[in-house]
Amino acid sequence: MQDISKYSRSLAMADTYVYAFYDAGDETKKPFYIGKGKGSRCLDHIKHPDDSPKSERIQALAAMNRLGIDILRHGMDEKTAKLVEATCIDLLGVGELTNKVRGSSSLMGRITLDEFHHLVLQEETEIAPEHAGLAFLLNTTYKSGMSSLALYEATRGVWAKIPKNENLKFAYATYEGLIMEVYSIHSWVKAGTQQYFTRELTIKEDTQRSEFIGRIAPQAVRDLYVGKLIKKPRSHGNPFVKVGVVAAEIAVES
Repeated sequence: MQDISKYSRSLAMADTYVYAFYDAGDETKKPFYIGKGKGSRCLDHIKHPDDSPKSERIQALAAMNRLGIDILRHGMDEKTAKLVEATCIDLLGVGELTNKVRGSSSLMGRITLDEFHHLVLQEETEIAPEHAGLAFLLNTTYKSGMSSLALYEATRGVWAKIPKNENLKFAYATYEGLIMEVYSIHSWVKAGTQQYFTRELTIKEDTQRSEFIGRIAPQAVRDLYVGKLIKKPRSHGNPFVKVGVVAAEIAVES
């Protein structure tokens, strides 16, 4: 890439923008990284490299004078830029990019038409008693398009004061009320007993928190619930609620 200092003045005059890095030698110009920023943010990746895969690719392409930077949208406020960034990442798929996570927008992100239907119409699905379990409210940890392993690890731990009732056999991973996945709970163990591959957690040896051992539920169960809006009691600030049990039982066990 040519001297980048000449771009600093024009970038400084712009409002928040969304940008894409790509291999200029690729005729499709398919991005490998999507970002947002103000001022010379898009140039900082070149000026201040780190040891990430994204940075390594940027430096390699820049050395070959093949680093392309496109401004996808500009002249936006921060809220709009977050939405545009998240939408671009959702469209391309984080698996196709060197972005570590989805965009920073707090909105739902990419969902299926069926999920959209249930969400907008608020058509709730009640959990059957034979599928009683815990609905985990992943409103701060869920990311649109996260891997199946990342979703499982966000759901299985780590939890305080978990009700280890043997009748609660299923775990429902939910975000904004939508059921993203269902797991069969095999057992509960002390938090930190199992290894986490997608989360960086510091768990004290004397922790009283727990995590479950499980697997994705049978397809027949998933067909009933995944993508549906779950009917559940109020959480009262708790990160999980019991579902599929009668109100009287919830009151007794709470």
